[in-house]
Amino acid sequence: MARTAYHHGDLSQQAHQQALATLREQGDGAISLRALARQLGVSAPALYRHYADRESLLAELAISGFQALRQRLLAVNQQDSRKALIGIGLAYVAFARDEPNLYRLMFGGRVLPRGAHPRLDQAGLAAFQVLEDTVANGQQRGYLKAAPLSLLTAAAWSLVHGLSQLTIDGHLPGPDSEPQLAAGITALLLDGSVERTTNKEPSP
Repeated sequence: MARTAYHHGDLSQQAHQQALATLREQGDGAISLRALARQLGVSAPALYRHYADRESLLAELAISGFQALRQRLLAVNQQDSRKALIGIGLAYVAFARDEPNLYRLMFGGRVLPRGAHPRLDQAGLAAFQVLEDTVANGQQRGYLKAAPLSLLTAAAWSLVHGLSQLTIDGHLPGPDSEPQLAAGITALLLDGSVERTTNKEPSP
């Protein structure tokens, strides 16, 4: 990888960007603080002042990933509850497809076990909250099955996460088939058949 010029005063940010580029190209296994310091043209101790260790750097990458995912989910139009749930699913899968190595780092658990980095856990919960709010809205409008919110949200998350993982691992068709797949799995959560997902939303 080409060496990146370091500009004084923004070492933390440049290290983050360089590490993200490495993650995207080669996966998290290719990231080390010493290699990153060489790429940036700084000493390893200078980089360690910003990141205590490799895991801390990976945690920051995952945090930024959850923040980006949350922004994508928030951008989904919530006016139509049915379309919103499908839109959330599509946005989630699209993020995984666009950032497969970052997505694997965020959800893998092998490198960043839950509870080890509180800020990372908070970022993950903030992204999850968008999905939960969308499910809650669907329940309030009578489109989702009567079930505990936590259970229904977990089911929805399991569906989109499984779809995302299968997609980036190459086990499912390409992006053109995703809307149909998302609509189908969303119908499993709805109080009715697949055909009901295409009906016009009644007035509240």
